[in-house]
Amino acid sequence: MLTNRSKLDLKPEAFTSPILDSLSDMAVKLLGLRLVIIYPTKDGMAQALVGSSHYLSEFCKLVQGSPDGAEHCRICHLLMAETNPHKSSMVKRCHSGVSTLVQHLPGERYCDLAILTSCTLVDEDTVSAWKIIQHRGKKLGIDTNKLKKAKENLCRLDPEKMELALMIMNMAAQALKLILDKLTLEFELEQEKKRHAPDTIIARAIESELSRAITRVGEGRSKKEEAGRAPSTSLIDVVSDLMARKPNLPFRLTAIAAACRITPNHFSHLFHEHHKQCFSDFLTEQRLKRAKILLKNPTLNVSQVAAEAGFQDAGYFSRRFRQVNGVSPGEWRKKLSRLNGKM
Repeated sequence: MLTNRSKLDLKPEAFTSPILDSLSDMAVKLLGLRLVIIYPTKDGMAQALVGSSHYLSEFCKLVQGSPDGAEHCRICHLLMAETNPHKSSMVKRCHSGVSTLVQHLPGERYCDLAILTSCTLVDEDTVSAWKIIQHRGKKLGIDTNKLKKAKENLCRLDPEKMELALMIMNMAAQALKLILDKLTLEFELEQEKKRHAPDTIIARAIESELSRAITRVGEGRSKKEEAGRAPSTSLIDVVSDLMARKPNLPFRLTAIAAACRITPNHFSHLFHEHHKQCFSDFLTEQRLKRAKILLKNPTLNVSQVAAEAGFQDAGYFSRRFRQVNGVSPGEWRKKLSRLNGKM
């Protein structure tokens, strides 16, 4: 089964590839066959035509000329792709009475993907095959004479052409596997980025802190809680304590509100009601407090202090530090050094 089948959202454009296009166009030119990819989606199985050529044999055009015929072809392709996926290549009988070649991708990872050809003739008995074709044509309302002529013009795969067809399909399967490997890797990298995104990090930290707080409450309420403090206030306490202890975390109000299971507006209201200042001002205050502690370490330059305190921009950190303390971080450090020298 395709790795991340329910998550990797494949679209027809995913199979747009110069290599696949060239192979399909080669099959059209040399064999009169069009390649089709059957692939899984979140809603089931789907198919995508391959190649820049819009070629379709007259036989396929007649069979697919009505809505019923087109739907029968689609379902037939899906069924053939899901049959005996462990065989590398096989010839299957189409619902219309002729043949289709089916090749699954190598290995187990993508075994629910397959490459099919359009209709062809392999080893059909001419008389019995025509009876099936004629019967199907009548049900679909296709003119018998046109259908017979189209059937006679289908490519018959003798051993030499069969070898060429299987070679083209094998190369297409290998190319498709490389495309899917790339898409899977890109998907996994994107998931990894999301796991390390600021909102994800802070959400995990908040959820962890909240979980521990809830456990503590369950084991025994604090004196403040016993005195009747509102649960919402306790929630803000947990968040505030985390911000004070770890101001360098990439806090985002939306992520915190989501972790607290409340709306951002409601969280902002509770926070301001408790601290008498907005969330961003409180966070900046905690980061500046942390920066003062870090500035005591002479091995850290101002940019390093800013980063470890939670400021992404050292210039912004310096401006805010001066606004609050009346001096720059460097001046504050010199002042602190002079005071320590007098002691």
